[in-house]
Formats: sequence, C-alpha cells, structure tokens
Amino acid sequence: MLRFIRIAKCYSTASLSRQRPQFHEVFPQKRTVNRILFELDSKHTFGKLYPVYDNIYQNMQKGIDTEIPKGISPSDLMIMKKVLEKIRHRTKSINPHLLALENALLDRSAELGNNDAISLLAFDVLRDPGHNNPEDVDYGKKLIKELYKKNHHLTMKLLGDLSLKSGNDTEACKYYLKFLDLEDRTFLAGEVYGKLGQINFRKPDLRKAEQFFLKAIKLSPLEYSVHSHFYLAQIYMNSDPLRARVLMENCATQGFRESFKTLGFLEMNYFEDFFKAQEWFRLGLELFQIECFIGFFDCCAKLKNWTGANKCYETMLKLQEVNANYKEIIDKFVTNRQAEVKEAMKYSSKPLSDPKTFESAAKKDPFVSKENKWGL
Repeated sequence: MLRFIRIAKCYSTASLSRQRPQFHEVFPQKRTVNRILFELDSKHTFGKLYPVYDNIYQNMQKGIDTEIPKGISPSDLMIMKKVLEKIRHRTKSINPHLLALENALLDRSAELGNNDAISLLAFDVLRDPGHNNPEDVDYGKKLIKELYKKNHHLTMKLLGDLSLKSGNDTEACKYYLKFLDLEDRTFLAGEVYGKLGQINFRKPDLRKAEQFFLKAIKLSPLEYSVHSHFYLAQIYMNSDPLRARVLMENCATQGFRESFKTLGFLEMNYFEDFFKAQEWFRLGLELFQIECFIGFFDCCAKLKNWTGANKCYETMLKLQEVNANYKEIIDKFVTNRQAEVKEAMKYSSKPLSDPKTFESAAKKDPFVSKENKWGL
C-alpha cells in the first residue's frame, strides 16, 4: 500500500457548526440508502454502516480520526462515500453537511491505504495547483506516478480526464483505452466510453462515436450517461428521428436543458405536432432560452394562435431590453418573419378589462348578452 498524507481536501465544517443539524435530520432514508448499497453490491447493510456514518459525522468537526470498527474495510468506506455521491446526483442538490461527510469518508479511506481514495485526493490537487502549495503538488505527482506504475485503473481514468480538460484529446484517448484494458464492463467503464464517444463526435468520426455511446448507455444509469443519450440523439436526428426522440426525452427527464429546444424543433419540423412542440418550448421559456421563444412563436403562427404569438413576441422584446446579446438574434427573427409579426401585433396579449369596452361590445354585438337563464 502507498504511504498517504493528507494533501488535498481540507473539509471544514467550522463555518457550519453554529447551525449544524443532528445527523438523523440530514441523513437519507433507510430505504434509499439500502437500495443504493444493493446497486453498489455492498456486503454491508444500512444497520451496519449507519453507526459508522454517525461517528464520523460527529468527529469530523473535532478534527479527530474516527476508530473504524472491525469488519469495515477502506473499500467499504469508499462505498459509503459513493452512496452519498449518488444521492447528490439523483436529487440534483447539495447538502453541505453531507458533502463534508463525503470528504471525511474519502480522507479516512485514503489514510487507511485505499488507492482509489489516494488517487482522487492527489488529482484534486493537480486540477487546481494554483490554490495548493508546491510541496502538495509535487507529492501529488509522486503518488500518481506510483499508482500509474501499478496500472491502477482509476488513476488511468483520471489521467484521461485531466488530459481532456486541458484539451489534449489524443493523450486522453491513450489513457482511457489503457483504463478499458484493465476493466471494460463496469459503471466506471461506461463513463469512459461516454468520454471516448464525445472525443470521436468532435473529430467527427460518428460511427465510432455511436459505438462508444451505445456502450456507455448500456453500462451506466441514465443520470450518469445523459450526455451520451444527448449526443447519440444528435447522431440519429436525421437518420432515425423516432430513436432520436426517445433518447432526447430521456435527457429531458433528467432536466437536461439543451433537450427542451431540440425536442421542440423535432416535434415541430419533423413530426409536425405543434401542440406537443409548444409544451417542450414552454419548458425552455422558463429557462429564458431564446431559441424556445422563437420556436413557440412559430408554433403559435402555425396554429393561428395570434394572441399567444403576440404575447411571446412582446416577451422577446422585454428580454432584448435586459440582455443585449439577444438583440441581434431578435432583429433577424423580426426580419425573417415580418408577415407573422405584423399579423400577431393586431391581437392583444391582454384580456379586455375596461367595463366601458364590454358595455360597448354588448350594444354592438347581439351575441354578447348580459342575460342568462336565471335572469342574472
């Protein structure tokens, strides 16, 4: 095992201590934790691990190391960390107290010699060397070299991630393929296949990209492979729109914002289902995506809903006032749709509210009546 000293994560709950809740108030439900433990193939259940979680939570603020019970290995601590990580991904929210507990579990596992934990901490330093002292950076590099010589699988994957972040796709591919030589049927392998798919998508080598994305989707759950679903949908957009729609709808279930406008235009331009397209565009409107405003206006025009079109157009003009970046796009929109905009402006986006207007309409139009069968 590698010798480890704490070099990377300085988790601190000192700033949270004044309002620090009780552990049972922030920890997830037993059923949720047991389900994720089953997914991670843990040999321990909630009853065995809950006291360990609790002890580390209580001691991490005091700066003392928790005594890990017999039967709980460093790998078990990493599984405990992954449980909290998965809950964070699925809920799309971050609880600062549970995040601090994640870091504490990672540190404790590394101190006990777990190579995965050591690798993660070392790479945390190298991702942001400017905010770490030179000694920690040098020691982090030394640890990574030692792990690389041992063909440590996670180190290969993280080296690929670091190369990809720096824009070196060739080097990233080299490390990712070395990782796949070590393991190619795991959840982590699914993530690597997704990265390789994105690299080939940019080349573009769409055939290889498709193969990698399909493997990523097969090995990884939806919340971790949403990008693979999205890119694969892009590949199928012209050749297999039905398949592209299913993949893109999967992205939408995860709140992937780029999927809303894509689904809207797919429904409008290919399937010609303007009502369904409007619903997708409506979700994008709430995120102020200018493309969704344009798509929604076009749907209203197709459906002859000029009141809705006018309301959409007026909202676009307000967006233009607060965001100068939209001005050029909206100017082109108006130029290309002069007839539709002109027609929409004939219709008010607000209901009639002036009593005199109602009274005048009632006198002129025989179909507007103040009477009913009750004589009210």
